[in-house]
Amino acid sequence: MHNLPVAHLVPAAARRTARVADRLAERRDRGGSFPTIEVAALHRHGLLHAPLPVHHGGMGLGLYAATAPILRDVLRIIGGASLPLGRLYEGHVNAVRLVARFGTDRHLAMLGAEAEAGRLSAVWNAETPPGLTLEGGILAGTKRYTSGTGHVRRPVLTATTHGGVMMAIPDVAAAIGDLSEWLPTGMAATATGSIDFTGIAVRPGDIVGAAGDYYRSPYFAGGAWRVLAVQLGGLERLVTLYREAMATRGRSADPVQRARFGGVLMQLETARLWTARAAAIAEDSAQDAGTIDAFVNLARHAFDRAALDIIERVQRGIGLSAMLRPAAVERIARDLVTYLRQPFPDAALDAAAGWGLATHRDMHSDLGD
Repeated sequence: MHNLPVAHLVPAAARRTARVADRLAERRDRGGSFPTIEVAALHRHGLLHAPLPVHHGGMGLGLYAATAPILRDVLRIIGGASLPLGRLYEGHVNAVRLVARFGTDRHLAMLGAEAEAGRLSAVWNAETPPGLTLEGGILAGTKRYTSGTGHVRRPVLTATTHGGVMMAIPDVAAAIGDLSEWLPTGMAATATGSIDFTGIAVRPGDIVGAAGDYYRSPYFAGGAWRVLAVQLGGLERLVTLYREAMATRGRSADPVQRARFGGVLMQLETARLWTARAAAIAEDSAQDAGTIDAFVNLARHAFDRAALDIIERVQRGIGLSAMLRPAAVERIARDLVTYLRQPFPDAALDAAAGWGLATHRDMHSDLGD
């Protein structure tokens, strides 16, 4: 029921949005400006609503296992045009999924109203010590790495309460954002800053779920496959640009260059396979939480190694011009290197290794059909 319209309409909408984002990508990188036109395209083509359930005006994109491959494709398409826009859209999808899983119809209606107004949602969890607290219905403290600062009005926030870490979706329009320290190597257009939420009210109806739901396994670690899907789009675009550069420079017959390009293709397929397999396992309700957490954490590391190897080979193959602005190769490589720096990589690998060492089942059977 959910598959047919999503499979036909949503990827087409992603491609139309990607064409807009691609035209503006260099301008956004140069000025570090938020992709307002691109977000408007997401809205115009129905992609802000698409992750919402059907009864809230959406298409259930990513809410059902059958739509996971479609969501993977949508994120890949958008990421191939603009990694910053892909990052923002993945955060929006994450917010809707969290609210759909742990919230109520009223909460979904709140996010639906934001989408109707043309605004993204987001998930803001990273904190500046001592962190964000919620007491007596009032927030106190600061969040950092808040992508969409000044543009997202109703994010999913995590805050510490007497009962534990809670999620809420308050109206944060009055919160004070700061982008002065957002001077990254790449991903400038995400408007990733810090926000002081002190004094912002959280109504009882803004609270989503119960204490600890945000970190509940396997949803917390398992959702990282969506980030890989966005990054995969950037990798694919980088490889396409490398192939075009080889043809333009007449290097397609050079055996050294061909060997280097072969290595790139090999690593790109590695990244594709890990992304697809991680998505399939993470969205499979028959899999236990430990398997999902471990496999997605392994995928993060395998993808990271493949991506960094591709970037190095592309830069060596093209040479100095791959390091000069405003070349698209330079911008995409820089965005990827920045975006690949996801939190707690060593802890993620250690946890995955612990799972592998503790299991008494046949590893091939566990990860097979």
